[in-house]
Amino acid sequence: MTKKREHQLPLKGIWHDKPADKWEEGYLTGNGKMGLITYGDPIRETLIGNHYKLFLPMGHPFAVPHLSDVLSDLRKIITEQGYQAGKAFHYQQARARGYQGLTMSDPYHPAFHLFIETGVKAVDHYQRSLNYQTGEMVVSYRGDDDDYQSRAFVSQADHLIVYQIENFNRTLKLKLKRDIYKIPQLDGSFYIQDNHFKWQYQYTKRSGGYTVLGQIIAPHASIDNQGQVITITNTHKVRLLIRIIPNLSDQWLADQPASFQLLYQAHQRIHQEKFDRVQLDLADNDERAKNFTTLLEEAKQQPNLSKVFVEKVYDASRFMYICSSGESTPNLQGIWSGTFEPAWSGDYTFDTNVQLSIASALSSNLSEGLHGLFKLIDSLLPGFKENAKYYYGCKGIMIPVHASNCGQHLHWNLEWPLHFWTCGAGWIGHWYYQYYRYTGDQQFLQQVTLPYLEEVAKFYEDFLVEDPNGNYRFIPSYSAENGCGDNATQDIAVAKEVLTHLIEGYQVLAIDSEKIAKWRQMLDKLPAYQINEDGALKEWSTPAKAENYNHRHFSHLYPIFQSREFTAETDPILFEASRQAFQKRLDAWLLNDDGDTTSTHGRMHTALCATQFHMPELVKEVIMLVIKNNCFYPSLMMSHYHNLEVFNVDGNGAFPQVIHEMLVDYHHDTLYLLQALPVDLDRGVIKGVKLPDQIEVVDLAWHLTERVIKLTLVSCLDHQLKVKLPLFPEANIHGQTQAEAVIQLDKNQPSHIEIEL
Repeated sequence: MTKKREHQLPLKGIWHDKPADKWEEGYLTGNGKMGLITYGDPIRETLIGNHYKLFLPMGHPFAVPHLSDVLSDLRKIITEQGYQAGKAFHYQQARARGYQGLTMSDPYHPAFHLFIETGVKAVDHYQRSLNYQTGEMVVSYRGDDDDYQSRAFVSQADHLIVYQIENFNRTLKLKLKRDIYKIPQLDGSFYIQDNHFKWQYQYTKRSGGYTVLGQIIAPHASIDNQGQVITITNTHKVRLLIRIIPNLSDQWLADQPASFQLLYQAHQRIHQEKFDRVQLDLADNDERAKNFTTLLEEAKQQPNLSKVFVEKVYDASRFMYICSSGESTPNLQGIWSGTFEPAWSGDYTFDTNVQLSIASALSSNLSEGLHGLFKLIDSLLPGFKENAKYYYGCKGIMIPVHASNCGQHLHWNLEWPLHFWTCGAGWIGHWYYQYYRYTGDQQFLQQVTLPYLEEVAKFYEDFLVEDPNGNYRFIPSYSAENGCGDNATQDIAVAKEVLTHLIEGYQVLAIDSEKIAKWRQMLDKLPAYQINEDGALKEWSTPAKAENYNHRHFSHLYPIFQSREFTAETDPILFEASRQAFQKRLDAWLLNDDGDTTSTHGRMHTALCATQFHMPELVKEVIMLVIKNNCFYPSLMMSHYHNLEVFNVDGNGAFPQVIHEMLVDYHHDTLYLLQALPVDLDRGVIKGVKLPDQIEVVDLAWHLTERVIKLTLVSCLDHQLKVKLPLFPEANIHGQTQAEAVIQLDKNQPSHIEIEL
């Protein structure tokens, strides 16, 4: 009787009935340290291994030019002749002092390629699946009238890449073909000893390298090593265990006696616990069971948002963060690469991409993932300090736009004066403080958050100068990738947030310090935001600098999408000016075929602003744009541009945050419910979302047709919350109007709220 193992297609995952032709279209998984990509025809399946530390040393000196002594000259030239002259002067001075010009970061690269050939001639009944809930990838097919199945995951428990292939009736005849990379920056060798194998790669442009250790487990098998090929015969099942070590090592992988199933169960418990902390339920199982092609085509063709597609992308996006975070933080490609030449080096891009990739970490109840961000920042601090010292003669830190193996700022030139962008360290500081707010960890606040923010504040103390009116002036100043002008609004907003959080943090810890008075004085000296003749918040808070509305970045709307500095209630004038600035951007960019770019990160920031301006139709439009313009790979990872141009995960990092904010949001002691919910998503349930100040949404169920919301909250602290439903002004909250409604949350006691819309 023919044996066959059923391929359980995941409901919390995705599946496809066609193989992937290139790595970007493959399925992928990871454990925060290592990533794995599988793709290719089953006759020759390809495994690509990744490690978060593997950025290829290119031999650049990474020496920051010493320019602090010409800062006063730079400022004088900018003031008297303008930024073009200032940029030219600064660049000429840098080149004269040895600066080599705009330098890309060391690129993120794969650790190994391994090709698995089955010898099968004909394939049918092909299926491949990726289970977001468990992190497992499965491929099954009929090959020459026999059933084959491969399974793979990256263990959260044992720090191993685990791959197994099985034939249920005949013995296998596998060929493992390993690649040795032939590039100038690597010198590689491959070794095999009995059933163990090893790659060793030495860097040629820097000391060190990395090692890939492997073990073949194949009961009763014959293993023959000839040249570049390992042949495995006389067994029904072959299991590969692989570990990537980011240094040179003479060791071999220790024997692993556990079965595939035991290894998988140990991994699954950890991965699934993280995934299941938050759950979004918009569709039924019949819809969830459809394959990738059907789901995508139906989502493209219908005029309404596909509930099941929204749910799938949400799940895929949380999966991305689980796989890519913990030891570090997602780079532009998460933790995956199949190339040595990724776009923008596949690095950490700090002027919007890193921030979007971590946007939903806290609300998704994955706060431990941010430990990787904090580790990364710690490792790059020496370079950040050099940037502050050598460019501007400042203490403290300055984060570059691009970084990988080092934190020195070398990615700038006349066209891209990115070294004039000085708010990156403060923007990253947002997550240091929010980590405290979400977790309540006062030890972290005292030992990590406040010391980091103080390093940022030290830079401002030295960098800021006073204008004739006694107000601070940011000069030079740059609004990310959109141009130079004194007092970029984001510079002001970020500095304001940093100083405010420092004061609040000291007060929380009851630290009596003269620093508080100093920071308050600095806050008072920050320049005021300005509103232009269009009634829009200006991107540069100086009268002479004109606006460029046609741009994908929304830097000047930082007080809206990030710091939540003001609302329609706390400052109606600035809020309305921000709304007008947002609309100008939409008219010139998002809604205009001649707009700046088709970047997914621009779409996501659009959606994050739209939630705060209570614009549900715009949220829908943004989601429809990335669907209809073909921005989803079969794994549901996103592309940077339309038509699958450039594999890029920051859109995935932001997508759950968009969903959370449109459903339930909290700031200024106010709970905002369904504030930007498209009517297409007329019913659903979400569970486990975290809010600041240690509040958890145990569950939120909404049904627009029945006009009811049911909400359960629990808090680690006592709270009194106002409630607002901007799209439902007549909502009845326990018999109260929105103007009257206050929810009392008692510490650790569930609060059940029912609202009639």
